[in-house]
Amino acid sequence: MSNFKYTKSIVLSCLFFQVFCSTAIATFTLAMLTSMYEGSPLSFADSGAVKFGNLVDLDENTILDLPAGIILGVVSGLLGALFIYVNVNVNIKRKKYINTNIKKIIECCIFAFVTASCFYMVVALRSSSCKPLDVDKVDNEELFEFTCPEGSYNPLATLIFNTEGGTIR
Repeated sequence: MSNFKYTKSIVLSCLFFQVFCSTAIATFTLAMLTSMYEGSPLSFADSGAVKFGNLVDLDENTILDLPAGIILGVVSGLLGALFIYVNVNVNIKRKKYINTNIKKIIECCIFAFVTASCFYMVVALRSSSCKPLDVDKVDNEELFEFTCPEGSYNPLATLIFNTEGGTIR
């Protein structure tokens, strides 16, 4: 029965990879055909496939930007593989050494303490990056002053210490 589960996970992984590759190829093909239709065959400036905002301040994106994207993809893939490798090894160690309920509770407390301390230290190290309040545009309840003087706020503290809804607003 366990062999079936292992085979099933491999099949799902292969299926996910196939869907991802076919989607990437379809998006690239659509961008190329759209740019050729508009008369600039090496341009990806306005492909209509994916929009991340206007690029009016930048020069037109060309096929020459593709190597930078490939390098970024390779580096991201290697970092992702490293993350998975480290995560698998850490979980093997956790399963071996953290085997009682009290050890699990202590691990959660230590993890929460270290995470909260790191977030606080990041904000404390950037405490000098204060910005003035714009009274007309922003709801002041969602901005954190942290160590800033009156009438200014710390953008990093606002991002980290705010609730999810407050951060999005």
